[in-house]
Amino acid sequence: MIKRPLFMVSLAVLAGCSDPMVEAIASRDTRAYAAVNDARDRPAFMIQEGTSCQVSKTSLGKIDAYTEVVCGGKKGWVLEPENLKLLK
Repeated sequence: MIKRPLFMVSLAVLAGCSDPMVEAIASRDTRAYAAVNDARDRPAFMIQEGTSCQVSKTSLGKIDAYTEVVCGGKKGWVLEPENLKLLK
């Protein structure tokens, strides 16, 4: 009986421990995709040089490494995180 509520609390705690995002500035125009492994010729939006973004520290993908970004209210995935200069 006690095990089930404890398990549910553990899941809730883990869900709250998401990957932290760090502040970055785009050093060049960069394509952002709606999802991991989206077609490279169809970006969801462009991140313009000088744009401030939140960047994930984790990369995902089957073939290429996509990094999650949030820029000006738009959320997407980039293949070139080196174009986003992290701020300290």
